[in-house]
Amino acid sequence: MSNLKKLLILVGPTAIGKTALSIEIAKKFNLEIISGDSMQVYRGMDIGTGKITEEEKEGIRHHMIDVIEPEASFSVQEFQKHVTETIDEIHEDDRIPFIVGGTGHYIRALIHGYEFDEEDDKEKQELTETLEHLGTRILYDRLKKIDPKAAGEIHPNNRQRVIRMLVKFELSDRISNRIGPGYTDDVKYDTFIVGLTRERKNIHANIERRVDTMFENGLEDEARNLFENHSPSKTASAAIGYKEFLPYFEGSASLENVKEQIKQNTRQYAKRQLTFFRNQLPVEWYDLDKVQTDIILEDIYQFLHAKERENHGK
Repeated sequence: MSNLKKLLILVGPTAIGKTALSIEIAKKFNLEIISGDSMQVYRGMDIGTGKITEEEKEGIRHHMIDVIEPEASFSVQEFQKHVTETIDEIHEDDRIPFIVGGTGHYIRALIHGYEFDEEDDKEKQELTETLEHLGTRILYDRLKKIDPKAAGEIHPNNRQRVIRMLVKFELSDRISNRIGPGYTDDVKYDTFIVGLTRERKNIHANIERRVDTMFENGLEDEARNLFENHSPSKTASAAIGYKEFLPYFEGSASLENVKEQIKQNTRQYAKRQLTFFRNQLPVEWYDLDKVQTDIILEDIYQFLHAKERENHGK
């Protein structure tokens, strides 16, 4: 592990408070931030993705935000490529890269150095991204309709395997089982993953406030602009905070219905995020209801300076 270059990562469910803490960490340790969010790469999708504002950045340089138009698709493979290049550049300056985000499988592909085949296509990735936003029961019921025998061999709560099977059947894709089983325990970096959590009721309260604030800040107009003035890719149009507006724009749902649906989908997504982080990544968890920020900063300091301490002791 000591021969690997360091990588600091901050993860947690949506609306947990990653943005504010990330700025505090970046300022204290002189870091640049790389966004690990699959939707903040899109220009014009600001309010609905909770994108950090220029004022909130407080002068900290950010990467992987506003890099493509909504019409473009953006896969985990492309994320891995671009972020790896950014990490290498930061390491060349003898600094520590700092990734902040909530898209777990993007981060997992990055730190495990997953090798993608050149024939991996965007259609498969877009479908996978879309399925990730659906509830576990919906996914399993869909698989049962397609192939009851296959569904009977999979536990209903095994989301990743269910998704892989759905991709296989719906696209007849030759590489349907590659994402997931293709990973190994090998890692590319000496990684410290800080995970933020708190009581579920407090996460839900944060989500309620966040969605209400989004509407106050003009989310409806932003969503209308996305669908009326762009032709968003399947990935972009599946984003929570935008897709829920389609029935409203078509006249089949009220604005209040949209708001409640966004809150419900966001709560479900936050739960899935936590499940993925806990099962798929080596996270050091910090309960914000119990732990002071100073403790997190001290642990980060110990990680960043671990090699210096080792050398000093020799």
